[in-house]
Amino acid sequence: MKLDRSRAVSVAAAAFRAHGISEADAEQTAEVLVSADARGKHSHGLLRLPRFVRGIEHGNVDPEGDIEVVSERGGTATLSGGSRLGPVVASTAVGVAMDRADEFGVGAVGVHDSNHLGMLGYYTDQLQREGYVGIAVTNTEPAMPPYGGAEPVLGTNPIAIGLPTDPVFNLDMSTSAIARGTIFEKREAGESIPEGVALDAQGEPTTDPEAALGGTILPFGGSKGSGLAIAVEVLAGGLVGAAMGQDVTGTYHTENPCTKGDLFLAIDPEALGASDFPERASAFLRELTAGPTAAHVDGIRLPGQHSVERDRSATTVEIEDDLWDEVRSLAGDD
Repeated sequence: MKLDRSRAVSVAAAAFRAHGISEADAEQTAEVLVSADARGKHSHGLLRLPRFVRGIEHGNVDPEGDIEVVSERGGTATLSGGSRLGPVVASTAVGVAMDRADEFGVGAVGVHDSNHLGMLGYYTDQLQREGYVGIAVTNTEPAMPPYGGAEPVLGTNPIAIGLPTDPVFNLDMSTSAIARGTIFEKREAGESIPEGVALDAQGEPTTDPEAALGGTILPFGGSKGSGLAIAVEVLAGGLVGAAMGQDVTGTYHTENPCTKGDLFLAIDPEALGASDFPERASAFLRELTAGPTAAHVDGIRLPGQHSVERDRSATTVEIEDDLWDEVRSLAGDD
């Protein structure tokens, strides 16, 4: 169904408030989820809300947890999220990163003791809109093996990069051949997943999302995706004092405490002597997208260009009927 965007945010926020979350935190988290739906990234939209609520019910989200700086030096800081909702902690970390970048040129902020933060590209979009180059990484529960391995050790470990340009450039990608949230979305919709992206529990290729969730997801591009996933595991986990590998819990199975980490970077282009960076980069991107296209291709698209632009202008969002009924039920919206 198609819903008024403000209505979707309002009911989603009510669902969080009904489970002990403050008005401000509920509104922030609802905005992040609905933003994903507005971008067409339904795997990270309101589909995630029931899972967020289960995390609250399991006691792994602390509605009153303290978000505090536990380490800082120069342009760097590490935050303990106090087990608050992930979107709230991540938005706080982005604010700290921007403050550090204003003072030092670069702000690098790590996070531990948080929860699943939703769509990673939401936060790099926050940064790029304020004129910073934004980079973000986060690790997740084990879902895929390293290249050549057979046992899930690495998360799907997304990377996001946003540039302060016009047109929009906001890369948001997992290091797996398919995002776990997309598999979850396909399962809920009764659809198959593509070939070559996952194995079942017996190590056989599968297009069944249920079998994939019980098996392993493959890294994209073989050794290349695996290498990036390992790097993210260490940067978002070990570097910020969070867990790595099989010690990461709680991003998908919400009955367990969340032990993953996040790392956000805000870079002020002027600090690198590139005060004209937005203009030069924008001109390059416009030139890039104006180039000749391959056969049967409808234009050259930049990462995130259409989805972010759609999000910024969307007044309605599309939600599956059954999911909307569940969200309304969690909100007590009769």
